[in-house]
Amino acid sequence: MSTVFITGATKNTGYAIACKFAQKGFDVAISSMVEERAVEAAGKISKLYGVKSKGYELDITDVERIRTVFSEIKKDFGGLDTFVANAASLGIGQDFLKVTIDEYEELMNTNIRGTYFCCQSAANIMTEAKKGSIVIISSVHSHEAIWGRSLYTASKGALNALARAMAIELGPYNVRANSIIAGAIKTDRWSELTEEDIKKRRENWPVGLESTGEDIANGVFYLGTDLSKTVTGTELTIDSGVLVSLLPFKGGKH
Repeated sequence: MSTVFITGATKNTGYAIACKFAQKGFDVAISSMVEERAVEAAGKISKLYGVKSKGYELDITDVERIRTVFSEIKKDFGGLDTFVANAASLGIGQDFLKVTIDEYEELMNTNIRGTYFCCQSAANIMTEAKKGSIVIISSVHSHEAIWGRSLYTASKGALNALARAMAIELGPYNVRANSIIAGAIKTDRWSELTEEDIKKRRENWPVGLESTGEDIANGVFYLGTDLSKTVTGTELTIDSGVLVSLLPFKGGKH
């Protein structure tokens, strides 16, 4: 039985990814900063899909806890075939001219340091087995920028580079690393939008429709399995055409 571990996977895109792998027969490990949420979501997955699933409490700013959780996963599941680095700090509305050291450290310690050491821990398990796939959930923000998200943009750009570096160093062990460049995803935050807001968003995208968590999960499953056995160090964009569009710059916060 193959095993996948997805961080930040109790709702939205992360949970959809977990469900996709479970549907395909993978055993599933998921994490959340809140243990109860992780345990509850894992229980739902196990009941729905008849696979082994376990939830772990994990704050990825805590490197020692990262190492402990990956050690537990190896013991609980016997190995790790696919790791999906999904957990992230969103860094919304952070004016570049006013970003504080605390804001910087919170986001960078989550998105870069935490993801880095999660990937390292996953790779240490996979290289022993001489097989595995690491998928980082990146963003259209890694290539283009909007007001108020300089930290998030910088962090996601760094993660794209990390995936390329891992592809080089882990290739000899038959371990692959790739990024999903995600954009225009419908999440629970959309509940705060009006129908007019949603209409305006959709008018900006060539496809005219946002991705669901399942749309992202389809791409992650491709990169995370032998469907893409010769694909490494690359970026798969799932963004409704956001990156090919020249959106109007409004000269400030919008």
